[in-house]
Amino acid sequence: MKNEELVMLPGPVNVDHRVLLSMATAMFNHRGPKFNKLFVDVKEKLRKVLNTAGEVYFITGSGTAGNEFAVSNLVAPGDKVVVCTNGYFADRLRDTFKVYGANVVEVKSEWGRGVDLETLKSSVDGAAIVAMVFNETSTGVLNQVREVARIARKAGSLCFVDNVSGIGNDYEMDPWGIDVTVTATQKGLATPPGAAFVAMSDKAREKAAKTPKRSFYFNIELFDKAAEDHSTPATPAISVIHALNTSLDQILEEGVEKFVVRHSVNAEAFRRGIAAMGLDLFPERGLASNTVSAIKIEGKARLVANTMRDRFEVIVSAGLGKYRDDVLRVGHMGRVDMKDIITTLSALELSLKEVGVGKTRLGEGVSAALEYYSMNTI
Repeated sequence: MKNEELVMLPGPVNVDHRVLLSMATAMFNHRGPKFNKLFVDVKEKLRKVLNTAGEVYFITGSGTAGNEFAVSNLVAPGDKVVVCTNGYFADRLRDTFKVYGANVVEVKSEWGRGVDLETLKSSVDGAAIVAMVFNETSTGVLNQVREVARIARKAGSLCFVDNVSGIGNDYEMDPWGIDVTVTATQKGLATPPGAAFVAMSDKAREKAAKTPKRSFYFNIELFDKAAEDHSTPATPAISVIHALNTSLDQILEEGVEKFVVRHSVNAEAFRRGIAAMGLDLFPERGLASNTVSAIKIEGKARLVANTMRDRFEVIVSAGLGKYRDDVLRVGHMGRVDMKDIITTLSALELSLKEVGVGKTRLGEGVSAALEYYSMNTI
């Protein structure tokens, strides 16, 4: 069972029918043994996906809520926090740190470019936290998280990573020395929106224990106390977590490594299709994401997105911020398969022809993607 529309957004994403059906499970006591088991199961499965032994906190809310939970518990007023900014969501993360009184030092790069590692190296002295967005959803840039984590670790700083849209790319929290990972259900985890998760290293939790608490809802001490009983301090999004459990089973059944490879193959097939149409990606070479592609379509991105929706029932998104009408963003994460990629490329080719953008010869993008798939099975 699929939607009549093909949702190829950078989130929320298409959801498998088994995941949707699991949301229809009869409601049960969020303070009883059934939820306690669900809590433990989901936590362990998330640890496997993120490759961490750290504590995982369940937040009812979006990825933004997950970021604010982490920031509110880790930042004392005046703490130096270095934030790597190169897109819309990195700017939001920077502003969240400012709200909680951090002394923010911004390492800024142009949208579409990666983190400026040399400037970062010269900025981290005395920083309590080095923060970044792993997969910048606004630009399709996959930032250099291993290098940033290495710099943070050498400086003795916590490495804080917004990984809301990065699930589907290679990500190794503990081996790479990442202290905080924030993610959410509605993107690579292929579950409806409603829950965020924050994984923390022991080092991060030690910092949180010393930090003054300025939020009741996000107070980590209440979360730790509730976790002793395998629960949450406030009512959790039971149905969403139940659905996530099903989706995590699918990911682990596929295998995390194969899950990442599938995203890589789909992304490369899509990129080859885009190139064959004569279009360029927005990110600099070598930093293109496996979960989100941002395509340069100057001045007509919204028109193309609307045409794909209205004529072909394929849902993609225009850009954000200053590039809102110059970038077309396509999500290829979660349960996306070859059929979805080919359908999206077909709709894009036809829409480009209809609005008069790019090449007008139909079929070249689809052919390039199919040629790649013929040599790379998933």
